Amino acid sequence: MERKTQATGQPSRTDGDSRGTAQTISDCFADPILLKIADLVDMHRLLPIVIALACAGCAVPAAWKCPGVTAPDHKLRACLLSVGKSGPPFNESRIEIHDTQDRLLATKDFKSSDGEHGRNVQKAEWTADSQFFVFSTASSGGHSPWHWQTYFYDRRKNVFKELDDFTGPVIKRDFILTPPDKVEVTVQGTSADPSDIVTGHTVQKTLSTL
Repeated sequence: MERKTQATGQPSRTDGDSRGTAQTISDCFADPILLKIADLVDMHRLLPIVIALACAGCAVPAAWKCPGVTAPDHKLRACLLSVGKSGPPFNESRIEIHDTQDRLLATKDFKSSDGEHGRNVQKAEWTADSQFFVFSTASSGGHSPWHWQTYFYDRRKNVFKELDDFTGPVIKRDFILTPPDKVEVTVQGTSADPSDIVTGHTVQKTLSTL
């Protein structure tokens, strides 16, 4: 098999007919044994890449045993656990963030002592960059049913934060995520009525800035 070498920019060695063309590996290593060595050298360079690809294909998936939502990069899972005294829709929730080895990294518990003053998760979703887990909640006792307190988990800081603290009271269950980490919610108040809890107005926030 013939392999061409790159031109060096130096004048080529010429014979009597002054060819002046770049030599090939076959020209330099006419001996079959030397050509075989050259092939092995190339394979040696490719071997780490081949091993890496093989390992990626044989990677063992995380053994998460909890219901929940897995991050897009498959490195974290937000476990959504039902706690409290009642079942849905009046249950209460505990959110646990687990890594690929199923180790607990962070938790947010909405369980109340009487089972009526906690909260349960409604909508839950990871941002496209896997850095934030966003979820809206409802009261387990039916209190202030207009108020859908919304929270998010910050992966870099390993903490939970309430989105309402940055936007005002969230009055709609559903939020909208836009890559990589922007969230849009509907909050209390309109230009005509600041106390409005039916229509409200939308607010957008970039989670990495909060």
